[in-house]
Amino acid sequence: MDQPTTPASPKGLGLAVAAAQLALALSWTVYVVFLPALAAQAGLPPRAVLWLLVVDQAVFVLADYACGVASDRVLALHRRLAPWLAGATVLSAAAFLALPWLAPQGSPAVFVAVTLLWTATSSALRAPPLNLIGRHAAKPAQPGLVALAMLGLGLAAAVAPWLALWLKGADPRWPFVCASAGVVLAALALAWAERHAAPRPVAVSTPSQPPAAASRWLLLLAAALLAALALQLHTSLNAAAQFRRFVAADALPLWLPVFWAAFNLALWPAMKLAPKFGELRLVAAGAALGAAAAAVALAAPSLHVLAGAQALAGAAWAAMLAGGFMAALALGHVGREGRFSGAVSSSLAGASMLRLVLVASGTAAVLREAGGGLLDALPVLLWSGAALLLAWALRSAAGPSGRARAR
Repeated sequence: MDQPTTPASPKGLGLAVAAAQLALALSWTVYVVFLPALAAQAGLPPRAVLWLLVVDQAVFVLADYACGVASDRVLALHRRLAPWLAGATVLSAAAFLALPWLAPQGSPAVFVAVTLLWTATSSALRAPPLNLIGRHAAKPAQPGLVALAMLGLGLAAAVAPWLALWLKGADPRWPFVCASAGVVLAALALAWAERHAAPRPVAVSTPSQPPAAASRWLLLLAAALLAALALQLHTSLNAAAQFRRFVAADALPLWLPVFWAAFNLALWPAMKLAPKFGELRLVAAGAALGAAAAAVALAAPSLHVLAGAQALAGAAWAAMLAGGFMAALALGHVGREGRFSGAVSSSLAGASMLRLVLVASGTAAVLREAGGGLLDALPVLLWSGAALLLAWALRSAAGPSGRARAR
């Protein structure tokens, strides 16, 4: 039996990471669907639900980065991340599984505390798995593996509208059991994939970045935050209202996934372009394309034009997201892949938190009622701003060896 000593196919690692991202994203959908009812059982007022989601995202912002940094340290000291991931995932699944049983006890403090425990520990399956790709996969294989990882997120987002309809009114305990089991199984698959992955050199420490490189990294993070906020506004607040100009409300589950279907289809071509075009250039081009697509969606004269614009925006987001994580892995190699990918994940969570704050505070409704298309125009402005920031970062990388740094 020579299987244990033979490195597994890189695709196995990518599929395991994709399964982890899919399971985690679907568990979040289950949580959001049942949270209002569970919060009411726990004694929380209805207005507290949105603010609890805001707090969840704030925890993600901190925990995603912290888990990324921790994964770097674990890999540097022990060469294996699987035991740490498995332990955090089991704790996370246990907290998640407990929620529908704790809620009827009527203790808001206990319910919120367990919710935050689940939120914090679930971050172990967000940034650290991408660290495994950066550490164990050869550079030529990394774009395809990152595309697989992002595919897990895209599939979860695509099925979310149907899943929410299917779960509506159901007993929450079985969905929570299934979601928890799925997360644990995905973590076990990830542990197996790491155990059979080809080892690569790991640096215990890395020199600090020069000021110019650090400034470019800050520009990338700022662009990631703007681009992710544009995504949140475009998909969560604007898309439904735009489609409602042409279709009835009960048809929305058929049209809202157009964005994510295009996202999933565009991932592989985007990743094939990344090594040749340059990761940051790919993100900048995706942001510019997303701004153009959002502008078309804003003024679409027909359903077909709107659907095409949504598909184009989805493809643009594939370029932005996959290219952004590829850039993080490249900038963090070797030894800081978790730190850099965790920072990008934190930016995504921060954008989600800002969108929820806009909704919970009533600002989004005020902007919508004010008219003038300001809320619809914000994604255009934000994606354009992200493209400009990245163009600035690329320009600052010009000069000797600038092409390598721009990638």
